[in-house]
Amino acid sequence: MRNLMPIGRFSEICRLSIPALRHYNELGLLAPAAIDPDTGYRYYSMAQTADADRIRTLRFLDMPLPEIKAILEGDPERTRQLLAGHRDRLLQQTERQQYAIRILESMLREEPPMTYEIHMREVVPQQAASIRAQIPWAEIGPFVGGAMGEIFQTIATQGGRVTGPPMAIYHCADAEQPELDVEVAVPLAGTVKSAGRVGATTVLGGLVATTLHVGSYETVGQAYQALGAWVQEHSHETAGPPREVYLTDPNETEPSANRTEILWPIK
Repeated sequence: MRNLMPIGRFSEICRLSIPALRHYNELGLLAPAAIDPDTGYRYYSMAQTADADRIRTLRFLDMPLPEIKAILEGDPERTRQLLAGHRDRLLQQTERQQYAIRILESMLREEPPMTYEIHMREVVPQQAASIRAQIPWAEIGPFVGGAMGEIFQTIATQGGRVTGPPMAIYHCADAEQPELDVEVAVPLAGTVKSAGRVGATTVLGGLVATTLHVGSYETVGQAYQALGAWVQEHSHETAGPPREVYLTDPNETEPSANRTEILWPIK
């Protein structure tokens, strides 16, 4: 066992516990350089400390073990893809956490309830390009923003003409369910050819109850409460999924000045 060290010393050098090293051996991530056939003692080489350090670092960053195993296989292009993919996952988690923090901060401020004017009007059907998906509640903000960018890019690539502000249609938003069914749509002249996630749709027309929410998206629930109370009070019934029409660009507007129109089909 010359030039090899026992598992205990290797554990101290690499700052990985002995149980962790045994587990990584079982998974095929980091096998001992040698095992004494008589005693079963495991020995490692100094050259293996680099792989051990990479495993420790990537596990600290919550990278899945199968991806770490693929990285240790040494293919540079595959390694780059896996690292970039995990970076993107962490960025998405950061966006979700920031969104959750904004909601909590708005609740902590205990601001007085907003007042809303409710109106009825007829809207006409609209041709639109859209992306529809089922997503976790916590991902609604990043999903809507990303889908809008993808849709606008597709319309521009195909030479289309946008005819109205973007919107999000909430086909199913049951808070008791882990995911919501949401569709992001951008009205346009004519139709769009399917490309990636983007497809053509028609936003239905008809009678709607509508109100304007001014403020951050985190407080838009108050507008839905006002609409729901109005529909109940005036003996109407809802007749389709509500939609939010984004009249301002959040990248160019302070959150307190965001303008979001809520439309709810009624009968």
